[in-house]
Amino acid sequence: MTFLLEIVTPKGIYLTEKVDSLTIKLSSGYRTFLAGHMPLIGSLAYAPMHLVKDGETQNFAVHGGAINVTKEKISVVCNAIERDNEIDKERAEAAKERAEKRLKEKDPNIDLKRAQLALQRSLIRLEVLSKK
Repeated sequence: MTFLLEIVTPKGIYLTEKVDSLTIKLSSGYRTFLAGHMPLIGSLAYAPMHLVKDGETQNFAVHGGAINVTKEKISVVCNAIERDNEIDKERAEAAKERAEKRLKEKDPNIDLKRAQLALQRSLIRLEVLSKK
């Protein structure tokens, strides 16, 4: 059985497809959703997301947001999302190195939270690529 998955970003609708399952990390941990799941609203963590369609797994990097599960569909509203084939490995590795360097410097002029988020995003991207 399938269900409708809709992914929306600030740029608009990113994806609307019938899928078999969705595995995504909520603030409370990973959850897998199948057709007929009970209604739920939750906040999304920065983490990999996996959907299965016609027996094939598709991997994404999700950068925060919310999920709304209804009987009709699942809506993922996220700040940003990238499919594995949209991620540049060299760029993700360079971003990781830059963020790690900034965090080690302990410069009072560096926005610590921003550097931590940059590191988190790069690690998620690299994790998604490792599943390719």
